[in-house]
Amino acid sequence: MKVLLLNPSIRPEQFGRFASLLEAMPCIGVTYIATFLARDGHQVRVYDDFALRGGETGFFREVERFRPDVIGISVLTPVATYVREMMDHIRHRWPQVRFLLGNIHADLFPEEFLQPGDAVVHEEGEQASVDVLRAWGRGESGVGVAGVTVIEHDDLVRGPHRPLEADLDSFPFPDWGLLPYTRFSLLPLGTIAKPIVAVAASRGCPFKCTYCALENQGKVYRKRSVESVVDEIEFDVTRFGVKQIGFMDPIFPMGRKHAIEFSEAMIRRGLHERVVWLSELRTDVVDREALVWLHRSGARRLVFGIESGVDSLLKTVGKQNSIDRSRQTIEHCRELGITTVGLFMIGMPGETPEQTRATIDYACSLPLDFAKFAITVPFPGSELYTQMVRDGKLSRKDWENYTTFNPDQSQIVIASEVQSPEQLLDSLREATRRFYMRPRVIGRQLFKIRSIDARQMAAGLWSIVPDLRQRGAPSVLQAAK
Repeated sequence: MKVLLLNPSIRPEQFGRFASLLEAMPCIGVTYIATFLARDGHQVRVYDDFALRGGETGFFREVERFRPDVIGISVLTPVATYVREMMDHIRHRWPQVRFLLGNIHADLFPEEFLQPGDAVVHEEGEQASVDVLRAWGRGESGVGVAGVTVIEHDDLVRGPHRPLEADLDSFPFPDWGLLPYTRFSLLPLGTIAKPIVAVAASRGCPFKCTYCALENQGKVYRKRSVESVVDEIEFDVTRFGVKQIGFMDPIFPMGRKHAIEFSEAMIRRGLHERVVWLSELRTDVVDREALVWLHRSGARRLVFGIESGVDSLLKTVGKQNSIDRSRQTIEHCRELGITTVGLFMIGMPGETPEQTRATIDYACSLPLDFAKFAITVPFPGSELYTQMVRDGKLSRKDWENYTTFNPDQSQIVIASEVQSPEQLLDSLREATRRFYMRPRVIGRQLFKIRSIDARQMAAGLWSIVPDLRQRGAPSVLQAAK
């Protein structure tokens, strides 16, 4: 079959003046699906709209050129409404096309997308996608395929549960040649060298943070062997000329032993001299010795989900960590020359304005190189979303507004019952202004780290200029003096 896979971009207008900061990240889920389908003999193309920026016009042009039998779409919550509208247009114009939907939102709400002849794959979609296309190739509807929902006699019929793949080493390496990988970035906060591709060294997460929606894609933590991961990195460097790897795991590495084993393998292969890498991890799963090894192996930037500067708030969302441990880990990174990104949440359930200020104060007190502040959103798939719906506190299905970057206080979806959207947005602006408009941070970005180019710096400053004017803050030049 001819299969066209789509990674739909969030519409720029959803981000307001922050749209200029959007960059295409490696979409590893779509790449795995494409690789599996191509290996099964299908003619596969991928349209990554985050990278190509053609919008629906560009995608429809690709449909007209390629004339696929199947269109597969990765559906995250913020693009769900847009995807439904686009599907209706395609059904009208190319009625013979079948749709194959996957990712978190389609998994949770298959009824929003299905019509007879279509299918939704649940949880891990690689082998399920292969199996449903085989069924379609035999002239079957796909009813009974494990991990797949289809419509039969106007009813949604979900096949039996498909066990999660235990042996992740058995998966083929993602074929980035199917995508415009030279356009990928890890956003200004994560990009060090290009080309960049992604690697997944594990799936699932052993921790139970209530705000995280990734649990929907497998609650069981499964880890690939270190040798398999390093084999893939070597393949990416040799085949695609990759200079930076971004690990897409919720946490990598998972602990001190894992960190040392991976680092030793990278050094043994000489890959530490050929590629740098970035990952997201918790501050409480690595110690100083582990960080020393990670730096030796090529880790040049690490992203830490710190979330809050208040220990009691961390506990309320299932984050069993402490602000003291986070400070210690960030200080170790600074000593070792690993640049750091701290992720912080504004407006956790029950969070007071005083606690929000404490988080901002804490973020500014850490020796972080970058910080990303986001309003807490109850994303479908998270325990937080489920609990709020169960308690009657949330019934909205304007999915395009489920985004941490929504600049419209009348539309933003929040988890807080204590603070208003206006208060949270003010705090978000205040956090960004206070963190980045310090002479020490400006000087370090411009003269030492230098991973943000002039265009990115200009875009970032432009996005917060209105907030600086509202607050009567000093100009950038004044702040740098």
